Amino acid sequence: SHTWFSDGLLSPQALLQRADELGIRQLAITDHDSVAAHRSLAARDIPAALQLITGVEISTLWDNREIHIVGVFIDIDNAALNDLLQRQQTKRRQRALDIGVKLEKAGITGLEDYLATQPCEAVSRNHIADFLIAGGHATGKQQAFSKHLGKRGRFHSAADWCSVSEAVMAIRAAGGIAVVAHPDRYKLNRIKLRRLLAEFSEAGGDALEVSYSNLHPDKMKNLADLCCELEMWASVG
Repeated sequence: SHTWFSDGLLSPQALLQRADELGIRQLAITDHDSVAAHRSLAARDIPAALQLITGVEISTLWDNREIHIVGVFIDIDNAALNDLLQRQQTKRRQRALDIGVKLEKAGITGLEDYLATQPCEAVSRNHIADFLIAGGHATGKQQAFSKHLGKRGRFHSAADWCSVSEAVMAIRAAGGIAVVAHPDRYKLNRIKLRRLLAEFSEAGGDALEVSYSNLHPDKMKNLADLCCELEMWASVG
C-alpha cells in the first residue's frame, strides 16, 4: 500500500489503523521512491496483531518504458538505497517544475503552491492530475492523463529514471527482496516480458508480482505459471 508520502490518500498511521480494522495481518508500505512513511511511524502506531513490512517502489526506465521495481524487507537506513531515492525525488521535483512551466504558458497557474500544501515527499503526476481536476481542467484522472500528462498529453514531461539494475542493486544492498511490480500494466508482449525478467534476474532480482487489484484471473494464472517456470518468488497483494 501507499501513503500520502507518495500517491496514497492516508497518513501511515491511518493506513495501519484501517488495515487492522479490516483484519489484515501483514502489510508492506511501498511508497514511490520514498521511505518517509516508515520513518514517521513509532512503535505505538503499529497494531499488535499486524506485521509491518518495510518497502519502497522504485520507478525505473527500461526499453523506453517506466517499470516499477518494489523492494520489501529493506533496511530503510541503508546509505546506497537512500542515495538512489534522493536522486529519484530530485527527478520527480524537476518533472513537476517542467510541467508547471508548460501549464503556466497555457494560462494554468498555481501548481507549485498546490504541491506545497500536499504532504507528499515523492511528487507524482497523480498529484498534478488532482490539481488539474480541482481547477476544472480535467473531469477525472483518465482525462488528466490522456489529454494533459500522458505521453501524448500537451503538458507531458519525461522523467529520466534510474535503470532496473540500479534499483535492484540498491534494494539488494539494503538487504531486501526485489520484485517486478504489476507486470501486465506495461503492455509488454510475451517476448519482451521475458527479456525484462531475464535482465531483472541477471541484475539480482528475485520476484514477480502475480496477484494485485484489477487483474484478470487468466492473467494471474499465466503470471503464476511464468513465476514457477523461471523459479522466481511470487509477490501477492
